[in-house]
Amino acid sequence: MKILVTGGTGFIGAHLVDKLIELGHDVIVISNKEPKRKNKKTKYAKGDITKKGDVEKAMIGCSVVFHLASLIDARSSDQKEMQRVNILGSKNVFSPATKNKCKIIFTSSAAVYGDSKTKEDSRCKPISDYGRSKLEAEKLLDKNSFIVRLFNVYGPGGKGAVNIFCENIMENKPVNIYGNGLQTRDFVYVSDVVDALILGMKSNGIYNVGSGTEITVKELIEKIEKISRKKAKINYLPANKQEIRKSKADISKIKNLGWKPKVSLEEGIRNIIEN
Repeated sequence: MKILVTGGTGFIGAHLVDKLIELGHDVIVISNKEPKRKNKKTKYAKGDITKKGDVEKAMIGCSVVFHLASLIDARSSDQKEMQRVNILGSKNVFSPATKNKCKIIFTSSAAVYGDSKTKEDSRCKPISDYGRSKLEAEKLLDKNSFIVRLFNVYGPGGKGAVNIFCENIMENKPVNIYGNGLQTRDFVYVSDVVDALILGMKSNGIYNVGSGTEITVKELIEKIEKISRKKAKINYLPANKQEIRKSKADISKIKNLGWKPKVSLEEGIRNIIEN
């Protein structure tokens, strides 16, 4: 099957591409960035999702589109750029995909919930421009699409809290905590996320993808200290108003598709430290 992946040179995208190739698919990646690591069996198309012509050209002959490309910094204050990439860019992907009857699989975010309940049919109250942009992009899709609301994804090549904390603690660099460190997060390993995304090739609807458990930022650091046997140097910085206080995925819906997280946080931390 011929598949287009936007953002296929990014953290999650690169892992997804490897898995799709492993499953025998013909994969095209569109990205405005040169990949740090190329899969030799993948075609890389230089292009920008904010340019509709680039997307239409890359999509020729594809029957499935995985749309991962976006600005991902939830703390970003550049609202116009967030709108341009996350909303206009999504329109440029979804419009030709719908016209060509391509199956659309979209990576949204737990940020759409804000501090409200995290069940798929809960009312979404995003508190960041990032969360609002993802929710607006979701609204562009119909019931035949597959949307995953990702919680905090980590693993080899990641740039989120788990990866940063592991790297800094191992290198004796300071670890920054915004606020008091009692905010909770739900961390899910990248290979589990890839498995969930691939389910979208045969499924429809909106699904949370997380571990189903929460841990405070301070507890995360303590866990990394225990596994690495190194002590963290912590800097406490002012809390960010656009940062969610508590985050835990309700994953009961996606479990009905046969999916469940396989990699524990402890195992995932060890994998990062060892690599």
